[in-house]
Amino acid sequence: MHIHLRRLYRQLRTGAAGLLLCITSFPTLAAPIELDFEGAANESQLLEFYNGGQDSQGNSGNNFGVRFAAGALALVAAADGSGGFSNVPSGSTVLFFDSFSAWLNIAEGFSGGFSFYYSSALDAVIHLYSGENGSGDLLASVNIHHQFDRDCAGDSLFCSWSQAQVLFAGTARSIDFSATRDWAAFDNLTLGIAAPVAGQVPSPAPAAIMALLLMAWRKLHFG
Repeated sequence: MHIHLRRLYRQLRTGAAGLLLCITSFPTLAAPIELDFEGAANESQLLEFYNGGQDSQGNSGNNFGVRFAAGALALVAAADGSGGFSNVPSGSTVLFFDSFSAWLNIAEGFSGGFSFYYSSALDAVIHLYSGENGSGDLLASVNIHHQFDRDCAGDSLFCSWSQAQVLFAGTARSIDFSATRDWAAFDNLTLGIAAPVAGQVPSPAPAAIMALLLMAWRKLHFG
């Protein structure tokens, strides 16, 4: 019995040490950034709205160091759905792209994951790159699907919203939305974290590993 306990103790001790070493080697990530586009003017180009500047109509948001290409617009949903959008995930303002100039750039970059809500009239792919304006390495891609009018009661053209997310390694400095131009709207973009991915099993927490180690040690020495 003690032989088995000693073996278990050694395995847990080795595993705990390795896990703690990996954790301490991870870079410190900045807090996630969420963009909900509230405060931007209807049909304005977002431009420097989240970069210490203004949208094309003179409005400013928080300075997150996020810049948008000229094709990124803010659209405000009318209460009666007449603006073409309804059931918006938060507030009343959404992101829309009306040209191939459909980039989000963040010079300092973000890591870990990317999540957002969308309403789309087509299937498309969004790409994340390590450099600005789609330069550097392709880090990740995330699919969106045709679902804009699913299960809606005729509120508006774009009334159904879904969440998408992707986890990735490395540091992303741009997101390419060009494949979604004219046919999709977005809200609640979160840079630096993603919602849990279905089927992904999280790693054991360090505290849990240490608790198991302590239990094995007590059993070995005190019976």
